[in-house]
Amino acid sequence: MTALLSALSLVFLTQAPAVSVSFDLRPLSHQDYRRWEGVELERKVALRLIQEGFAVVSPESPAQLRLRASRTPEGLRLEAAGPRQRVEQRVRMGRGSLAELHLEIAQKLSEMTRALKPEPEPPPPEPQVAEPAPQTDGPLPQPPVGVASAPRSSELSLGLGSLWRGPAVDPHLLLSIRQGLGAFGLEAEAGLGGSRGAELTVLEAQGGAFISYRLSASERLQLEPGVGAGVVLHTYQLAASWVSARSGTQVSPAGWARMKLRWRLTERLAVELRVALGLLRPVSHASEGGTLWSRGGARLETGASLSWRL
Repeated sequence: MTALLSALSLVFLTQAPAVSVSFDLRPLSHQDYRRWEGVELERKVALRLIQEGFAVVSPESPAQLRLRASRTPEGLRLEAAGPRQRVEQRVRMGRGSLAELHLEIAQKLSEMTRALKPEPEPPPPEPQVAEPAPQTDGPLPQPPVGVASAPRSSELSLGLGSLWRGPAVDPHLLLSIRQGLGAFGLEAEAGLGGSRGAELTVLEAQGGAFISYRLSASERLQLEPGVGAGVVLHTYQLAASWVSARSGTQVSPAGWARMKLRWRLTERLAVELRVALGLLRPVSHASEGGTLWSRGGARLETGASLSWRL
């Protein structure tokens, strides 16, 4: 969409001497850019300026007018700088929906741009060349269009929860690291759970890779569905000395469907609630006709964790 709007601006440039304008959201943090849907805001501002007759270019390109947004304790500071003067306005947050916020920002930037609009330069004289331009077989090369890359972030989480295997519940320790690319994220998880009884001790270690998508329900609340695949390492130790095979290890492939509810405490710190359904190979341990420990092919995982943005 950004490339399409920039291409439309180039069309306007070829038809009439338009004033070039750039809009820069790079002063915002990655968290603010995601929270206020920076990609959608850039699209709306660019479309409004094109409708006003301006030529929108990327922040890296030369422009006659430069617009930028930066964070303040109350909200946003909007700045517009021209060849001879500069103006700014403030936008307060939390007074309406995200769509209303985008509309207010686009309107104020449009007013500021019109106030600083310089006189367009006259078109260059037509070349006095009688010879026709040479014909080419392929399409003419288009100038490069700058597209802002999605913000990246890394997060580390440590949590404690429960493993539900039918009527029994085991403690569960979980460590994860997430590499975000915009709203999407790639995550590696490692977990350890188990139980200890008079006759049997069981430990289950898991490792998996997840892909997730983070949705903003409000300024601080986020939902994060995800799916993953990996392995579960099951080890056991029998207390009975007369048993020939007192210990053993089993490895099972596993898959998870997961949902996280995330509450952001600060710019870097957040609390997460995690629910995951794991599918893996069932395991059962029995002795003298009685079942000592068992788990079916489905395992429910619940827990809470503390997440820190690196």
